[in-house]
Amino acid sequence: MIRLLYISDAHEGIKEEAVNGVLKSAAKNNPPLGITGLLVFGGGVFAQILEGPEQAVLRKYVQIATDMRHHNCRIVYITTTQERIFKDISMAALEAQPLEMEHIAELDARRHETVPADAFTDLMHVFFSRIQALP
Repeated sequence: MIRLLYISDAHEGIKEEAVNGVLKSAAKNNPPLGITGLLVFGGGVFAQILEGPEQAVLRKYVQIATDMRHHNCRIVYITTTQERIFKDISMAALEAQPLEMEHIAELDARRHETVPADAFTDLMHVFFSRIQALP
């Protein structure tokens, strides 16, 4: 199983309905593929975490990269994992808080380096905690 984080730039004028469309599609298509994850959006940027079987996640990423709602799609971090952070969540969505986007931007800036796994995992747990706190 792998966990992949990518970021992309939203096309100008993208609306909340577009995010809802992503969630609707994920709710239908991700469970049969064994994919779980989270979509974070804000400041004209999308960040998405995908977890699941390696081939399924990589195929999903290739499909996502061609989506017309965004551009400049790039993998920021990818790792193998034995345990999911976003268990039983076909795809959740969060509007990013400024500090979270700073952390994502830092991971993006360092994507060609070896980034400590803890930096990535800690951010994923912050997102998961926010999902758990939603009403």
